[in-house]
Amino acid sequence: MLHPEQFKVIANFLLDGAKIIFGSLVVGAFVPSLSDNISWSTVALGLIFVVIFLSLAANLPKLSKLS
Repeated sequence: MLHPEQFKVIANFLLDGAKIIFGSLVVGAFVPSLSDNISWSTVALGLIFVVIFLSLAANLPKLSKLS
């Protein structure tokens, strides 16, 4: 099993991934001069991944206490 500190590192990695995805969505959606218009499906999929990453990052430290 993983050490509790390793759970924190993985949670921080997922949190950073969520920030990068969200930042990419903001730049792509609100600065149309940098790229073509992005579709709503791309925005929806990006937001879904942000929510998944944030959920995993929030629940991983709780899982480390259970083991």
